[in-house]
Amino acid sequence: MRIIGLTGSIACGKSTVSSFLLSRGYPVVDGDRIARDLTVPGSPILQQIARVFGPDILYDGGSLNRRRLGRLVFSDPAARGQLDDLMAPYLLSATRQQIEYARASGAPLCFLDMPLLFEKGYDSLCDSVWTVWLPEDVQLSRLMERDGFTREEAMSRIRSVLSSNEKAARSTRVIDNSGSVEQTCRIVSDYIAAELSVPESAARPRRPRNYAPAEPVPMPPVSGQAVSSAPEVMARPAAATAKKAPRKAAWRMPVWLKSSLIAFTVLLVVGVVAFIWMNAFLRQCEEQHIAEQEWIDRHYPLVYRSLIEKYAEEYNLSPAYVSAIIMNESSFNPKAQSGAGARGLMQLMPDTAEWIARKLQVEGYAFERMLDPESNIRFGCWYLNYLSRLFRGDPVAVTAAYHAGQGQVKIWLSDPLLSEDGYTITRASLPEGPTKNYVGRVTRDYGIYQEKYFSPAELPADPDAAVSGS
Repeated sequence: MRIIGLTGSIACGKSTVSSFLLSRGYPVVDGDRIARDLTVPGSPILQQIARVFGPDILYDGGSLNRRRLGRLVFSDPAARGQLDDLMAPYLLSATRQQIEYARASGAPLCFLDMPLLFEKGYDSLCDSVWTVWLPEDVQLSRLMERDGFTREEAMSRIRSVLSSNEKAARSTRVIDNSGSVEQTCRIVSDYIAAELSVPESAARPRRPRNYAPAEPVPMPPVSGQAVSSAPEVMARPAAATAKKAPRKAAWRMPVWLKSSLIAFTVLLVVGVVAFIWMNAFLRQCEEQHIAEQEWIDRHYPLVYRSLIEKYAEEYNLSPAYVSAIIMNESSFNPKAQSGAGARGLMQLMPDTAEWIARKLQVEGYAFERMLDPESNIRFGCWYLNYLSRLFRGDPVAVTAAYHAGQGQVKIWLSDPLLSEDGYTITRASLPEGPTKNYVGRVTRDYGIYQEKYFSPAELPADPDAAVSGS
């Protein structure tokens, strides 16, 4: 099996290439996913990160605040070094394990998707390295648009690692991603064919870094004692050699009775232990349920319920879905304003709000009205209804369009690698990034709001009803 390193600077399109490789059936070891799995709530390494960088690096629920950690380590090389030192042994062990899984499956190629492939020495595990490349000005533009960074934040992340040109110079093959998705996929297909044509004998042997064969450790003699090859001989006293008087035979318990008593004792012990364990488990489940409910009560408020229900009904939407959108956009803060200029509970941009005002024929409209809860909820619900009609009620497409814009979702739907029919798309098919995470959070919070605030009778049997309300 040939191991291909796949790397590229931030926002150069490495995720697009990984998705195409997975669609072709090749195993991809995803370094970012491994890092996320290693830092789930309660994991040992997450506890170490919290001790080093402080408890503020975690959300209230115990999960890692990746955006805050990113700002810290990308602005402070010393902090980044500390984080790398913590993560390195765990990442390397998990990476090698997944490579062995791929080897055991009989795959001819295994791709090692690592953003810091060269920086952390993972190229030593690879037979060849592919780099996804973009000109720096295009890379900067895509990063600012994708993650909402300022120019300074984006340049800080780009310059914190090797540039695209430096990575390309060190690589076996370079994937120019400045064209269309179809052109990129054709380049990757040609490279796959070239790698498959390399004979097995061309694979270079690899030895894990820091490898050293184990040497036997000699055991020292006990201090103050001589080491002798012959046992010490002692003469036993005469009393020990005398024949003992025969004793009267004692009563012996029948084998069947002894076996029965042993079996009964074992069953009794197992039953008592099981009873104690079950009681402890049920108490733990109850305490966990109470804690979860208390956490939900604190973190999932429902403000302006009457306005949400009014306009959700008017525009044929689920009120729980509208509540989930507001929760993720503004956390029910009517005065919220983003760095990009979005305002209000549902975070409407000036151009979008003005366009909706014309559609609703609102007289005397001014953007300041988006700070008014009723106006903002009315405009936002109208826009969700518009997106629902535009994307035929597909909940993932509607939610993604609310976050990334309808133009971006149309591009994704036109990509056969992401949408089978050109009309619907699943969350799993969305490219990795803020929009995929946003769709996941809205879907989760929709279920929480539905269960907590709205009667079970209103729970839709059809997932599309989260958007349509029917």
